[in-house]
Amino acid sequence: MLDNDKDDYQYNNEEEAEMAQLHSIHLHMNAISEVQKKLAKMAEKPSAEFCEECGDDIPAARQKAIPGVQLCTYCQELHERR
Repeated sequence: MLDNDKDDYQYNNEEEAEMAQLHSIHLHMNAISEVQKKLAKMAEKPSAEFCEECGDDIPAARQKAIPGVQLCTYCQELHERR
């Protein structure tokens, strides 16, 4: 293989790596956008005092930190794992 061929090959690998990185960034930005949309939709209704899954109290600090929250921390974690 000539040196120029090595340079072209290396350049293609670097270019492909950069494209993969840009694609990954794009996917993460889309995921963030979806979370922002869900949070905005949640904030449209008031926070619940009691968890809609288990009925436990939702602490005031959680209600204030996450406008429109409907689940306690434990149930939220279970929901996210599903």
